[in-house]
Amino acid sequence: MNAVVKLIIGLLVAIAGIAWYVYHSAFEVVGLVDSLFSLKIILVGSIGLILLVIGVLVVWIEAEEIRDTMKEKKAKEKEKKEVKVEKPKKRKKK
Repeated sequence: MNAVVKLIIGLLVAIAGIAWYVYHSAFEVVGLVDSLFSLKIILVGSIGLILLVIGVLVVWIEAEEIRDTMKEKKAKEKEKKEVKVEKPKKRKKK
């Protein structure tokens, strides 16, 4: 997959993690009781944080990959310019 697409996906996941906490009432779930209720609270409380961490990690990795790709392209262009300037010398036949 293209690095820019992964970067956008990472941003969307990070935004989803933030939205999980900002609009928490929209994600209310009715259901389990006792220890299962406690487990649900822990899981629901950590989903937003997990999404946020994964999204930021993906954005960071893909931004580094894009930066490295741009450096490689610049290095190749510089190398091509240097090769064009240096022309091979013609040898005289004996």
